[in-house]
Amino acid sequence: MMNKEEIVTDLNSMSELIAVARSGLSRNQLVEISDIQERIRGVVESITDLPPEDAVEMKPVLLELLSDFQEFSKEVEAKIGELQAASASNTEQAAET
Repeated sequence: MMNKEEIVTDLNSMSELIAVARSGLSRNQLVEISDIQERIRGVVESITDLPPEDAVEMKPVLLELLSDFQEFSKEVEAKIGELQAASASNTEQAAET
């Protein structure tokens, strides 16, 4: 079980990882974040083990991480749209030749 400080450190680390992934996405680079779901699950379990007054203090950090994920999700969706548009354009050009 993690203590409050360890939880905050891990949540901040995940926020930093999302920031790196967002930055990489903007430069068309991949950043490995596949283990983040398991990390979040572990942190949430640790939060539920905290005394209620400590668990409540985790809310702002969790909300910040959620916001980071939501923004990253929007950026991924936009990038997918760009790639689909480029692929469609390339397919049309190939069909014309």
